[in-house]
Amino acid sequence: MPFANLRADRRVSVTVSASAPARIPQRPAARHSTGWALAMLGVTALWGWTYVVVQDAVALLPVPAFLAYRFLGAAAFVALFQYRGLARMTAREVAGGAVAGGVLFAVYALQTAGLQDTTVSNAAFITGLAVVFTPLLWALAYRTPPRPRQTAGAVLALAGLALLTLKGLSVNRGDALMLGCALAFTVQNVVLARIGPGARTGLLTVVQLTTVGLCGLLWSLVTGTLAAPATGGVWTALVVTALPSSALAFFIKTKAFATSSPSRIALIMAMEPVFAGFSGYWLAERPSPRSI
Repeated sequence: MPFANLRADRRVSVTVSASAPARIPQRPAARHSTGWALAMLGVTALWGWTYVVVQDAVALLPVPAFLAYRFLGAAAFVALFQYRGLARMTAREVAGGAVAGGVLFAVYALQTAGLQDTTVSNAAFITGLAVVFTPLLWALAYRTPPRPRQTAGAVLALAGLALLTLKGLSVNRGDALMLGCALAFTVQNVVLARIGPGARTGLLTVVQLTTVGLCGLLWSLVTGTLAAPATGGVWTALVVTALPSSALAFFIKTKAFATSSPSRIALIMAMEPVFAGFSGYWLAERPSPRSI
């Protein structure tokens, strides 16, 4: 269990000059990274399944309130394992976690809102475009040209997106929100890959989740949508998405991006649309012939 290692995270001192060119962070040995990459595959399967759970929950609970409950609950759970280190967090861990969490809030605000106006299969496929965007943004950030296969993959993915989402000359609102979600997810992936090797994973996860939860709480207060879960089904959705799908999942994701290349983890996350497609299939969402 990854949470058994939460207390064992060691602080890594990394000094970065603001004026110096960005340097690619060093990764641990391949043997260490393989286990986290495999764990990330399990997370990807879980996320694919929870599209359906979230879609049902936000039909009964406003999106801002759902995000607040989900991520504050997840942050509190991870903090139980990190209480000794919370008072000794470094500026890098606080600032890096806040940036990653702010972008992650954009990811889930766009995704959860988009699920109200699109299908599970479409949502997962479009979000999966982050798999293509991540190595491209990484190459741009470190001034290294993308490989030809990465460029070809981006073109093919965008063509697939057009076939899947364009109906005439119009774009479904939910699909457009999901594209924004994919772009935000890309940024978050690169941020984690940048700051992860120099921070303790457990503490970085706490800051990320807390940031998302507080943003959701503020959003719900400003819009007057803070409401208590009204049904047992919503409570179940919150427990599932807060604990395994957020607390555990984002600890694993943060560790995976800190120990492996962004391209490798993004490729693993490409399986998310497949898992979501299976869950959508069981709900009688059939892909159109053009989508296939």
